[in-house]
Amino acid sequence: MALVKCKECGSDVSTKAKACPKCGAKAPKKTSLFTWLVTGFVAAAMIGAFTSDPSSTSNSSASASSGAGSTQSTSSSAPTTTNTAPVVTAPEWRTFESSDEMTGDKSAYAVSPNAEPTQRMGFPYGDVEAWLGIGCDASSEWAYIGFTQAPNLINGEIGDGYHSFRVRARWDENVVFETLRQKWTADAMHFYNDASIIQKIGGASSAMVELNWYGEGAVRFPFTLNGSSKALQDIRGKCATY
Repeated sequence: MALVKCKECGSDVSTKAKACPKCGAKAPKKTSLFTWLVTGFVAAAMIGAFTSDPSSTSNSSASASSGAGSTQSTSSSAPTTTNTAPVVTAPEWRTFESSDEMTGDKSAYAVSPNAEPTQRMGFPYGDVEAWLGIGCDASSEWAYIGFTQAPNLINGEIGDGYHSFRVRARWDENVVFETLRQKWTADAMHFYNDASIIQKIGGASSAMVELNWYGEGAVRFPFTLNGSSKALQDIRGKCATY
């Protein structure tokens, strides 16, 4: 039997007694172990809440704020990509020089990029290409059309060692007739009026020549004149030194 002290007289009193047998005061009750444990846990929890490190909460908030700021900064500093079409530069005329191995005489040439016909021809001319050119030496200038294979034209006039052909040509939007001469079996045709053709080449932006090809009918070669004026100026400067 458990005993406790009476608060009034100090006598021992049973925990089961309702009053002190000596003085009659109400007997004190002994607190159970379970009650003490519950009270201890509650007190510990409250103390922990009040004494927790405020810096950890502050650091967590700061980290969250810093993370948000970092995300925003990364997003704002990310480069902006813009899809732009690539710039395509049209092929230009080129220049080169040549010399006669026998005499040493020099000549210079300005030529357009190779051009295919607007409609590919059949065999054996399916891979024929042409280019527009200007040549010069120490005393003269000339204009011509070169081919990767000797042209086979019809309806020409026969001369002394050559054929001449009247063909349609278009300089920009202006369609005119021009005369071309071809030495027999040669892979180039020269314009009859060189000075006029060279002036047109230097002043227009595009050209097209229509040839009456054997077995093919009207065959048209389109030529770019991009860079022709600069190329012409270049070869004239070279020919002036010959």
